[in-house]
Amino acid sequence: MSLRNDTIGLLRTGSAITLAAFLLTAAAASGSTPDRRSHELVRRECRAVFDTEDVTLFANGTVRLISKHGEERTVRLTELTPDEVQAFLRRVRQVDLSEEDSANVTLQGDWVEQCELYLDVDPEQEPTRYRFGRYDSLSLALSRVNRVADDLLQVVVDRAPTVGLPHGYVPEPGDILERVDGVLFEVIGLTGDKKGIELIGVEQPLTLYVLNEAVGQQFKALVKRREFP
Repeated sequence: MSLRNDTIGLLRTGSAITLAAFLLTAAAASGSTPDRRSHELVRRECRAVFDTEDVTLFANGTVRLISKHGEERTVRLTELTPDEVQAFLRRVRQVDLSEEDSANVTLQGDWVEQCELYLDVDPEQEPTRYRFGRYDSLSLALSRVNRVADDLLQVVVDRAPTVGLPHGYVPEPGDILERVDGVLFEVIGLTGDKKGIELIGVEQPLTLYVLNEAVGQQFKALVKRREFP
């Protein structure tokens, strides 16, 4: 009887260990995959006393440009196709930054614009950061990568309209859209048949259903895209 009880106990213990290992593995796996909407691949932020220019490429293809001058702050968004995202990433990966110093700032001062370039383009390597002044003489390698950030910024300027939804905009849950009459709505998600989107009023208890092809006609601006921690 004792041997039988000991065997059952070992089996139970073994099952518990196996289950615990499975749960830990699943938790690690789920934690290792960042949300593509908040996963930054390339980001350059330049700051001075009154001005900020921050351009970011996210893993889902969104390119965001935040510009701040004094108390005035504007946010512009556009979307890249998967092929366009990969083209930008290839340009960065082709540059050898192995001998690049992470801090290249030579000019200091409150009025001198300082930049930080963040890169997370290779899943096999840790993200890297490079700091430099706007008017510093950069190495050839860092200049090439910095030009990628310049081109991302230009894409936003060219595609993100001052009025209307961003080029190639695809609604995502949490987006805040401004209707043509100025009323704000939050995107809840796709309708059951996936032919439209469901929205709810931000300031008014109003639910709205809009066909996909009519979104650009009924809404004039993407006010805010949900931030993910």
